[in-house]
Amino acid sequence: METLIKQTFSRHCQSYENKAVVQKQVASEFKKYKDLLSGKGIDLGCGTGFLSKVLNDKDLVGVDISKNMAMQYTKNTKKPSIVADIQKLPLKNDSFDFAISSFALHWTNINESFSEINRILKKDSLFIFSIPVEPSLEEFFALAGKNFNFPLAQKVLKDLYFNGFKILEIYEKEFPVYFENGKEALIFFKQTGTAINKNAKTLKDKISNYKKLINYEKPIETKFNMFFVKSIKN
Repeated sequence: METLIKQTFSRHCQSYENKAVVQKQVASEFKKYKDLLSGKGIDLGCGTGFLSKVLNDKDLVGVDISKNMAMQYTKNTKKPSIVADIQKLPLKNDSFDFAISSFALHWTNINESFSEINRILKKDSLFIFSIPVEPSLEEFFALAGKNFNFPLAQKVLKDLYFNGFKILEIYEKEFPVYFENGKEALIFFKQTGTAINKNAKTLKDKISNYKKLINYEKPIETKFNMFFVKSIKN
């Protein structure tokens, strides 16, 4: 699955930059944290740089599993990037003063990711992130069949706590998404690199879901339920 995620995001890097409107909206929420962050930071799952551009005056290094995304990040932000898996970071212990992440951790095993993030952060460092949680896209899944299991907010907090973080602030916010028809929805998820079907057991399942969307002519109104967390390493 990690290889599939890497290949998919690399393939759709250019369209992601232009089409990932919701991801840009979510990144803009981090403006409120700008004055809290100082020192050397890391942007985990940096993509093409939406979050680092919001925090443009910070000393940041981007990390992404996709080589093309990492290259585009550096081009867009003029900041260094590393091609790596968040779950297995090739970085020294206690080497960063803060960590940020937006719209990325749901692609990983969050328990393993939190463990690695704790390892690379100095004591009392801030870790601020956003992650889509259940029931994100439930209206879309009701039509097309559920192809992704978003984490539960309580699971996120539990894993964070048991990996040595103190939770300082949490809140949820809905980000609506509207499509004229099923074909438009399919194109959106493909162009943003998020059309990966983690639940389909066979090629037949994938083709069946694809046909449902292509033939659906009515508007689709759905949303991402975004969970925002501010925490500190104990």
